[in-house]
Amino acid sequence: MRSTPVLTVRKVGAKGLGVFALTEVPKGSGVIRYYGKSRWIWDIPRWEWDHLFQVEYDRYVSPRAGSYGWSINHSCGPNCGVRGERELVAIRAISKGEELTFDYSTNVGWDGFQMVCACGAPDCRGVITSYGKLDDRWKVRYEGLVSPFLLKPPRNPRPTLF
Repeated sequence: MRSTPVLTVRKVGAKGLGVFALTEVPKGSGVIRYYGKSRWIWDIPRWEWDHLFQVEYDRYVSPRAGSYGWSINHSCGPNCGVRGERELVAIRAISKGEELTFDYSTNVGWDGFQMVCACGAPDCRGVITSYGKLDDRWKVRYEGLVSPFLLKPPRNPRPTLF
């Protein structure tokens, strides 16, 4: 049986909330799982949009406010990555007291998405975009750590009229 690392949510200055390890988290450990029904963006209240986890080109999961999934922050030098449709895993050992982060670009399929980044990582891109807009060197860096839907062509949710 796999044990779940112990995490906590606490304030992180101007970023608001963040997720922190209360114990050392080994590389490869599952740290956060997004539960709940996936919904279309317009069925989710606007105030939740900044916290959504995308599971398909037109489907999102909204974590419970204040939960680990709600509170995890972005970094261009993350210590977590996406595994499968709804899980974040440690991509390296995470020290006790360290903030957990993942690169939001590895979970966003909307090409119009753009967010100012102030993560402070040495290789910060300055702007968070969708996975499709990432430079190829970033895609190579994140190989195997990306939401699976991003690796297949988007389906057209509306029929084409001729």
